[in-house]
Amino acid sequence: MFTPSSSDSLLPRPRFGLLGRLLAAGAVLGIETLLISGLIQSPALEALTGAAKVTHDIQHWVFRFAIAYLGSLAILLYLRGSGTSTGTRMSRLDGAIANAAAPDAIALRVQWLIVHAVLLTGFASMSTSLYRGGDIPFAALALAWHGCGLAAALALFAAIAPLHFWLGALRQTGALPLYSLLPAAGALLVFKLSQWLWAPAAAVTFKIVSLMVHPLVPSLHTDVSTLTLITDHFAVQVSEICSGLEGVGLMLAFCTAWLFYFRREYIFPRALIIAPIGMLLIFLLNSVRIAALVLIGDAGYQKIAAVGFHSQAGWIAFNLAAFAVAYAAKRSTWLNHFAHQADTAHEGAATAYDATAAYLMPLLAILAAGMLAHAMSAGFDFLYPLRIVAAVGALWIYRRSYANLDWRFTWRGVAVGVAVFGMWSAFSYFLSTPMGMPDELARLSSGARAEWIACRAAAAIITVPIAEELAYRGFLMRRLVSAQFDQVAFSSVRWTAIAISSVLFGVTHGGLWFAGIIAGAAYGALAVRSGKMGESVAAHATTNLLLAGQVLLFGAWQLW
Repeated sequence: MFTPSSSDSLLPRPRFGLLGRLLAAGAVLGIETLLISGLIQSPALEALTGAAKVTHDIQHWVFRFAIAYLGSLAILLYLRGSGTSTGTRMSRLDGAIANAAAPDAIALRVQWLIVHAVLLTGFASMSTSLYRGGDIPFAALALAWHGCGLAAALALFAAIAPLHFWLGALRQTGALPLYSLLPAAGALLVFKLSQWLWAPAAAVTFKIVSLMVHPLVPSLHTDVSTLTLITDHFAVQVSEICSGLEGVGLMLAFCTAWLFYFRREYIFPRALIIAPIGMLLIFLLNSVRIAALVLIGDAGYQKIAAVGFHSQAGWIAFNLAAFAVAYAAKRSTWLNHFAHQADTAHEGAATAYDATAAYLMPLLAILAAGMLAHAMSAGFDFLYPLRIVAAVGALWIYRRSYANLDWRFTWRGVAVGVAVFGMWSAFSYFLSTPMGMPDELARLSSGARAEWIACRAAAAIITVPIAEELAYRGFLMRRLVSAQFDQVAFSSVRWTAIAISSVLFGVTHGGLWFAGIIAGAAYGALAVRSGKMGESVAAHATTNLLLAGQVLLFGAWQLW
């Protein structure tokens, strides 16, 4: 359906406050770091000795510490701002930056951007030869490399805002930058300790799996020295990465985020028991996963066990464990203030939960169906149509929740979709390896092959755009504005929310993550400027339609 639009521009007015500028600087530095890191990753790093090795090790740990420090500082600033007058002081500074009359307070300073680009070019050039030897002494090159990188970062901040604003922001934080050093150091210590626990955890997992499998496979043989489980038809080695500690770490992060987000609902300190229960549950489920892997392989489905089940069962187990922990915690009267209470506040929370589910469940259903299909495959995803069934089912169940969305679209949505397709194709040309039709698909009969391709195209053009736009633009982008996201008009969403949701959208697209960020920003800006969900869905569907055409007409199967 096409309707006229009163909008003359696709982009919201770019007025950035302090938070927006910080996020912009962080995003640019993060992207540049990832791109330049590829220039210094070479086999020679494994053979480094002397000063070069010490320098590389220090860089490795300093980088991790910086990430942990920035995370802890952000959390402490948020907590202090929500409970004291710091939030008021920060908002005043933010308003000063966004609304000050001086042009240099609101405009990007191009001269500093040029300085940043020049320094970045030199930094990238030195990165290619930093650890590869040459005529320049390593100490001199390393000193110049670090100095150039620091100067480039400072130039970027100078381009985004004047120095006196950054100093004012720093003064508002008080002693929090110093307090943030402790949790950051603790995070690194926990990370290092977890590495020491890998071998003992793998041994415990090996013992649990042995106890599980032996009653079902009496012929099971075990090699304690190599932690290998051997049946008549299959063998599995419980390596350190299979110890279950990665799942434990993910569960700890999930429980921490859950308790922080819903902290007003839970009774502390007893609610802290949720974390160890979740960690124990996922550790035991990891043993169940490995036991199932042994049984599937021993039953004669070695390829499914080694390829599909091995790669997906861990994520399936984590999702089930996380859902079980969250559901039980919500229902427990011993842990939750609002369990079994029918007051108005609780009913409002239930309404918000229903709205969240309506916007997220279609995408979650696609992801869950995809995990299940992968787990049951031997490499090629013959069960891809499960995604369509899952998405359509979720959309049908929550269809009434989308009644307040404007699904109309104009030529602008189609035009943005075409532009994103061109950008995506260009990135794919340089970053992706060309691929032909999968051999498993080519070996199918013409009818079966046509049916699979039709389902794959239908998902890409119809269900995936709707599900992803509901999740990233309908929910996440507006949820960053208000907890009552379904009451937020698209036109009131600012660039900060567009940027954050676009980054999260981009990182889900693998090697083409940067193209995904650009696409997410384009779809988000279109929805904000037009006020219509239909515009972003139309743009997304147009992009995917053209990509499907490129796959089928020109054999560019790497796009699928």
